[in-house]
Amino acid sequence: MAIRDGFIAASLEAPESRRFNTLIIDEARVSAAEGHAQALNAGAKALVGPLLKESVVALASLVGASAGPLPGQMAVLALNNLGDTDPGHGVLWQFALAPEDEAREIAARAVALRQLRAVVLIPATEWGQRLLAAFSAEFALRGGVVVDTRTYLPGAADFTVPIRGLLLTTEPGPAVAGSAANPAEKPGLSPGRRQDVDFILVVANSSNGRQILPQLRFFGASDLPTYSTSAIWEDGGADDDDLNGVIFPDSPWVIAPNSRQLLVKNGVVRHWGRALLTVSRLYGLGYDAYQLLPEVLGQPSPGPFAVGEIPGTSGVLYADATGRIHRRLTFAEIRGGRPMSLPAPLPASSPAPPRDP
Repeated sequence: MAIRDGFIAASLEAPESRRFNTLIIDEARVSAAEGHAQALNAGAKALVGPLLKESVVALASLVGASAGPLPGQMAVLALNNLGDTDPGHGVLWQFALAPEDEAREIAARAVALRQLRAVVLIPATEWGQRLLAAFSAEFALRGGVVVDTRTYLPGAADFTVPIRGLLLTTEPGPAVAGSAANPAEKPGLSPGRRQDVDFILVVANSSNGRQILPQLRFFGASDLPTYSTSAIWEDGGADDDDLNGVIFPDSPWVIAPNSRQLLVKNGVVRHWGRALLTVSRLYGLGYDAYQLLPEVLGQPSPGPFAVGEIPGTSGVLYADATGRIHRRLTFAEIRGGRPMSLPAPLPASSPAPPRDP
């Protein structure tokens, strides 16, 4: 629903020269092949969707059976990605809010900031393994090293074991009195931890993150930069001090909307209420899918955009040689329970070798 609403909103706002007639096909009622046939029979120039990964796989097989796109053939802008090992070979465009792109963006930012040694905490799920693989590959390509990794069980009440194992936390030392700068500070425990890392990557949703982040600080990681993906923050949620300090990439729509995006977002809230913000990233996906249609229709086959990059609500969009659309994202740090936009780091001239442990 949110994707459809975003797509229709973009259509209504488009100038006459960029407006397309739209036929809605319910993916829940037809197969990928049936939806494709309906669009062809209706004379459609482009099919936007499907959304489900298994439907995208089926559609890629169907379209690919014709030996690739032909002049005048209907373009397909799928709203999900095939697996990384199956890029689609340029038979359809693939556009999704892929968390793997976020993991790669984290790796790129860390290296640009000369943070070259990482420890990673992931859920013991297929999602966690996918993000670990994407991050590790990009981080290594840029000269970084993943020093250690631990997994946790989502929904657990206590994450002491994986966190202490990841940080090599030692028993707290004697109570430390207030410092000279703050003599009134209460005495506190001073746990030790490993000193051979530059940052932590925590893959977690907001529910698990609220439990993990305070425990990381308790076990000595309060001075280590802590990164996560956009799953750590719920757009439209209440202030969340438990997540203070975490750094994550997200769409401009969520972190720092421009004046036009803010106008659209405020209109969404005004008409459908703040509750819709929980799925506002999907609204932005639909909105951007419509904005991509002129580029998709203007090329004979999926591949890099003729214009290079396209600013969107879900990020700066660009396409690779197979037509998979990636996002460059904005980073934020949660301060006072709210995400605050961070400036982009200066590009690193060349990766420095990781320091010895």
